[in-house]
Amino acid sequence: MVRTVLCAFALTALSLVSVAGCAAPPGEEEEIGESEDRLLAGRRLSEVEVANVLRQAGFAESQVPRMVCTAKYESSFYERASNKNRNGSIDRGLFQINSIHVGGTRGCPSSGEALWNPTTNAKCALAIYKMQGINAWYGYKKHKAECDRYTIRGAAAPSGTTIPGNTAPADDDEEEGGCWSGTLQDFVGARTCVESKFDGILYQCMEGKWYRGVQNGAGRFGTCTAMHML
Repeated sequence: MVRTVLCAFALTALSLVSVAGCAAPPGEEEEIGESEDRLLAGRRLSEVEVANVLRQAGFAESQVPRMVCTAKYESSFYERASNKNRNGSIDRGLFQINSIHVGGTRGCPSSGEALWNPTTNAKCALAIYKMQGINAWYGYKKHKAECDRYTIRGAAAPSGTTIPGNTAPADDDEEEGGCWSGTLQDFVGARTCVESKFDGILYQCMEGKWYRGVQNGAGRFGTCTAMHML
């Protein structure tokens, strides 16, 4: 059985310099798949978006927070993050799927380009997860303590339920029905409108989700209670 090689990104604060590490047999992490070049590109998803992508891909709710944390250290949530390894393989997308899985692992796509799609990437990640578990990702292993108790900022639990690890800490004082803004790096209240720094589009917040279509100071849910423009 071919051992999976999955590489991870770890961004330092306010920097695009990353440190790569790969899941490999014990004692070989520093020798196999060291990166030659590193690139963070494409749109940067919010934690809530990554969580929803994982759910759509078929991950159980109990697995979602740890996998969101894993994506944080694998790709910093960039959908087109890539890493070229010393052995010539390439890691792509949210979960840095190694090219060994392209066309070779059931549940993964037949082309590397398809892995730029977050949902496709997450579906392939699920196939790997089922085979090897979350320890296939070095990003998780290196940050296990954090990921095992991870909370998804701005995520709303299904109506009438409370999902451990899927709500923001109580001391964040976010407004009920508000959202986590990756652009502002802060919570905002319901109906707040924010221009995304990633695509330049105005979005309106409602109950933990963002909706496009803001015009003349109003969105799908009425007048913007606050407007944040770049």
